[in-house]
Amino acid sequence: MDAIYLCHMVKAYKILIIGDGAVGKTSIATRYTTGGFKESHLMTVGANFMLKNIDVNGKQIRLSIWDTAGQEKFRKVVESYYTGGKGVMICFAINSRQSFESLKYWYDSAKKFVPTAQLILVGNKSDLEDQREVSRNEAVAQAEEWGLPYIETSAMLNRNISDAFLTLAKMIVEE
Repeated sequence: MDAIYLCHMVKAYKILIIGDGAVGKTSIATRYTTGGFKESHLMTVGANFMLKNIDVNGKQIRLSIWDTAGQEKFRKVVESYYTGGKGVMICFAINSRQSFESLKYWYDSAKKFVPTAQLILVGNKSDLEDQREVSRNEAVAQAEEWGLPYIETSAMLNRNISDAFLTLAKMIVEE
């Protein structure tokens, strides 16, 4: 069975948010599920888990959102959370060249551990345009190379956060 059925026959789909530490994965998940945002945040250890019910093409579904740790020392632990993932949001921060350069690791790990999952590339922190280290064209080119949609978000400004999740949810439901 591809999806977990919950009471009232609402399908639940597991979404993973992966990427280097400090790219805003927790902020993206929190902004989407609660509407909240905190300027400072503690490092995620392992993974945080959040739920959100949404409507996709007239169907009610539940997203089970797994916000994973990005620090290198947690990478083996994070791999254990991939099981059952139907969608993966691979994130980097537009103001961090290093987080962009790490994308190949995250893409490869998603393809290895959840080979049938739908993937999107998310460039977060678009509110920091004046500190940009990765051009939009560069990010779009990377997404195109992998055959993925690319969305720039700002968790702080709540810019394109819902769009990113809805894009991924539609890809999952329509597959």
